[in-house]
Parts: sequence; structure tokens; C-alpha cells
Amino acid sequence: MRRILLILCCIPLLCGCMKSKNIDEYAYVLNVGVERGTTMPYLVTALVSVPGGTEDTKVENRVITAEARSFSEAYETLNAMYPSRLSFARASLLAIGEDLLRDGTQTDFFDFAFGKPDLWANLRTVAVKPPVRGVFEGWISEADPSLRKIKTAAGDLSDESGITADTGYSTYAEAIGDKRFDAMLAYAGVNEYGLAPDLVGGEAYPYVGGSLLIESTLKTSIAGSAVFDGDRMVGILDGRHTMEVLMVTGAFRKGEMHFTLPDGSTLRAALYRMRAPKVRLKNGEATVSLYLEADVLEPTELPMERDALKAFLTEQLETELGAVLVALQRVGSDVMGFGKYRAAQFRSVPAWEACDWKTEYRSLRVTFSVTLMLSRGAKGA
Repeated sequence: MRRILLILCCIPLLCGCMKSKNIDEYAYVLNVGVERGTTMPYLVTALVSVPGGTEDTKVENRVITAEARSFSEAYETLNAMYPSRLSFARASLLAIGEDLLRDGTQTDFFDFAFGKPDLWANLRTVAVKPPVRGVFEGWISEADPSLRKIKTAAGDLSDESGITADTGYSTYAEAIGDKRFDAMLAYAGVNEYGLAPDLVGGEAYPYVGGSLLIESTLKTSIAGSAVFDGDRMVGILDGRHTMEVLMVTGAFRKGEMHFTLPDGSTLRAALYRMRAPKVRLKNGEATVSLYLEADVLEPTELPMERDALKAFLTEQLETELGAVLVALQRVGSDVMGFGKYRAAQFRSVPAWEACDWKTEYRSLRVTFSVTLMLSRGAKGA
């Protein structure tokens, strides 16, 4: 009798083992993207990684797509067409097509995308120049089969060079629903050979996603940023102007800039944040105090007297910051976050919600004050 009971108790355990899947039966989605569909509202694209059986076996990466009316529908369609069970547990990057972002129609898709199994709200989020499939295929390379570079590219570029924003989906969603600040996403595109000016205009600058003058095993790059007014993407900033926005928000750590000197020569400097920026806002006027260190890399000899050079670089930075702000105000994008300081002046949430902040923001007068220290490593007068 005891043996019979023991056998009966073991049956559920055996059934569980029969239903279990070997790890090789799964394929892992590393990147997921959404853009406008042709026959259905959305085209969902997944970059899928199939692990190799041994250390010598290369990881195989594939790009698959499905048109759908919702993420749930796309999820089931992709799983039905793929031989292995797809898992989104390792997804590290979410790409949203510029075609959706420009119209603000991406929010309908994400209302039912997040909160589902396997998708988490802190995915690194980027804006992409469609088609998403081309962007994902441009990241597939034998030199980097596991896509480690892509998984960390946006964060590394933000930390190490400042030329792009590093934004998770939860922060992006918060900005859409909160008028204290607007979102700024890293911008990605397939490398091309035509340069286009960004929102600020002027000289075309290479570091705009989709307009990079490079040859590489990776045909896609992340650089510059897409800026928003609420849920709508309203323009692109190049890498240099992205750096300057990050200086104001306090997210800038270090980066490199080139300056054209009065004699026409070029100066290259590494810039570092010395301490957090200070922002004061009152009666429709704001002051932003920035504290930076500049290490002159080229030329090896300072081209002018130290104090004169410091004054010149300071004026250049203050002028550029003002130009970036004017461009952002023109399209109603508060990515510098002045709304946070305005909101702090209200005693209640209803009073803040009744404020027409965007109208105030467009006419906000801002003075940028840069305190610049030339690095001791710089040589010259």
C-alpha cells in the first residue's frame, strides 16, 4: 500500500518533467521594435538570438517581423512562426519608429504592451529611423555575435562621450504623462552618407543617427537624440547639442568638443563636469550655472593667452546653449527640464496642473553662465 501511495505522489512530478523544455528549445529576443504597419496598425520586429550548443558554436541572430493590432497579437504571431519558443526575458533594447513617434500614436500600442510576461518597463529605449528591420540587421555582425556592444551602446555613449541620451522606457513614459519635463531618446539609424542639420540648424554635424560618415562591420549606429513635446517627437539634436542639453539636466559627465578659433584654426578639448548645475527660475526668467573643466587636447600649445582662451570658450558655450534653448522652445520641447523648477513653486498638485506651463516655457528667458577651468595639463601661456 505504501508503495502505491509513493508512486501516485511521484506522478505529478513526472508530468512536470515531461512538460519541461530544454534550454536549447528557447530563442531569446534581444531587441524589440515597433513601427507603422502596412495592412495592420503596427509592424513589430524582433532581433532573435539562438544560443549555440558549445563555446565554439557561434550565436545565430535573426530578424523576424509580424504585423498586428496589439503587442499581444504580435507576440503570439511571432511565436507561431518561429520554431523555438521565444522569450523576451533578455530583451535589453526597445526601438520605436520615428513614423509613430512623430504622430504620437505609439502610446496606443504601449498601453497593452507592458505589464505582459517577459517584457519589463526599464528597457533601454531608442528612436529609430524606419525601417526597424534594417536598423536591427545593421547591428548583426560576426565581430560581435552576442550583440554586447549594442546592449550597452546607448549607456556607454552617454557616460563616456555625452553624445546621446540614455533613457529607459519607464522614464520615457513618465515624461509623456508629466509636463515637468519632456523626453529625450537616443536616435539610431542605418549609416548613410548625407548629412542633415538638426533642430538648431547651422553647419551639418556628423553625429546624428542615420547620418554618419563611417565604414564599419556594424551598418547601424546610435548617436544624437530625438526630442519630444509630450508624446510627440518634434525633432533631432546632434551629438554636440545633446551634450549641451545633458549639461543642463546634470546627466553630462564628460565629452569632447571642437571649437573654431578666431583665426580659423580648430581647438579640440575634453570637457568634464566639475559639479552639478544650478538652476534658478523666477518671474519668467531663469539662470543656469554650469561648472566645467576643459582639457585642451589639440593643439599642444595654447593658441592664445590662457585667460583670453578661457573667455572665448566660455562665450562659445553660453552662445550655443542659448541657441539650443531657442530651438527647443520653438518646437515646445522642455528636455532641459525647466518645468521641474516651475512645478516646485506650487503648493498643490491641482494648482500646478492648472498652470499653462508650455505657454510660459515658450517665452521663458534663460541666462546661461558657464564657469570654465582650463586643465593644468594644458600647455601654453
